[in-house]
Amino acid sequence: MSVSETSTSGRAVILTSYRTHLSGTQRLGSPGYSYDVVAGLLAPLLQRWGEVMPVPLDVHRIEDAIRTARQRGLQPIHLSVLPFQDVYLTASAPNVVFPFWEFPDVPAEAFDGNPQNNWVATANRCDLVLVCGPFTAESLRRAGIRTPIHVVPVPTPREYFVLPSWSPDTVTRIPCSAYVFPNPAVPGHELWDAADAVDEDGPRLQPPAPSLARSLLGQLRLAYRHVLKPLLPPVVHQAARTRVRPVGVGLDRWHEYLHSCRHEHLELSGIVFTSIFSPQDGRKNREDLLSGFVTALRDRADATLVVKLVSADSLWIESALNYYRTTGLSHRCKVIFITDYLPDEQLCALAGASTYYLTTTRAEGCCLPLLNYLAAGRPGVAPCHTAISDYFGPELGFVIRSSLERTLWPQDRRIRFKTTWHRLMWPSVVEQIRRSYELARNDRASYEALAAAARSRMTQWVEAEAVWPRLRDALDTLNLRRFTTLVA
Repeated sequence: MSVSETSTSGRAVILTSYRTHLSGTQRLGSPGYSYDVVAGLLAPLLQRWGEVMPVPLDVHRIEDAIRTARQRGLQPIHLSVLPFQDVYLTASAPNVVFPFWEFPDVPAEAFDGNPQNNWVATANRCDLVLVCGPFTAESLRRAGIRTPIHVVPVPTPREYFVLPSWSPDTVTRIPCSAYVFPNPAVPGHELWDAADAVDEDGPRLQPPAPSLARSLLGQLRLAYRHVLKPLLPPVVHQAARTRVRPVGVGLDRWHEYLHSCRHEHLELSGIVFTSIFSPQDGRKNREDLLSGFVTALRDRADATLVVKLVSADSLWIESALNYYRTTGLSHRCKVIFITDYLPDEQLCALAGASTYYLTTTRAEGCCLPLLNYLAAGRPGVAPCHTAISDYFGPELGFVIRSSLERTLWPQDRRIRFKTTWHRLMWPSVVEQIRRSYELARNDRASYEALAAAARSRMTQWVEAEAVWPRLRDALDTLNLRRFTTLVA
């Protein structure tokens, strides 16, 4: 049976996520965006098990869908691709929840006025929990969750598995606009090595702080995002963001420079590192990504870092561009920011043009882009922690060393440091980027061995035909008759 075939099993899957009824453009960078992506990837496989009925996250719509399914003679289940604090648990059908979790510690207490923030208690009210890998499964079990937990990796689209192998001689053109740095027409000493600017309305802005201070500032940003920002009128937040000025250059001059670096068509060649993330997400650690890359390959004109920003918020995009400016280094390597929405075919083209997937993330519940690129035969340059450790290691790329540090759960507005994430060792970021570059440039056989191992491992882990038996076996454990009897 192909992935697209419809089941005739007499079962229905009431599928909920954050915004399954919205288009990709509308969801871009919104809270829960990645959950919606996962729901879409699972839908074709779920269709094999039962008729899939996507429903908006609304109590009445969910219950109506369950009744409609039964009236049509179908046995329904309710599958939520959501974190536990946002699920709706119905008494009318089995509840299956597919959460993603990037921390070793799981909330076992209610807080912020939401009893479902107690993940342990909420999970124990469910009939089945699906997770994408062993890291999350072990974290949930260790916390005391007794509901059956099954590992079901997120399927990677077939288009990535069939991409041609990377070749250094290939030139890829993608019809999208992008910021391409540096502009060769602007000498480095005129912009990058300029003296620090003084804000007309305030004190001089400072260059990036040392690593520990940056970490503390990151925690303060999280506190602002999760506590203060929701309480402030949008106009106040916007005013605070527009006060940001790039170091070393006046605002007008910086905007002129940005305009000069804007290209309406993207052309990629040479050794290309790609990273895809939301600039709102503090876990993604853009600081080490940008400073590490520019430091490692500063003088390599054939090296490119492509940063695909997943956001529709111009303030966060500007913040990411401004941080790039604060690296304070002129360079010959290219740094490219793509801020537009890319449809699936252009995302695949970007993977095809890439040599490596690069991430400096502090914690991950899955990391879908890394999975996609490994499936495409593009090795990774990444830490091997949290959910990434489920499938990544030195046999598939270059491992960045890291160590634990305290942090907070992202949904905890109390700002309690209840768990940990990973602080990357910045010298290791630089070293592994340099090593990966040298391998791709000078040792094609070793690069191709890494690429082949990556594609082989993902074929066994996230190819649809490997995921389907896991999903089928997990859903087959549900006792549908109990709910049929209850309703009758």
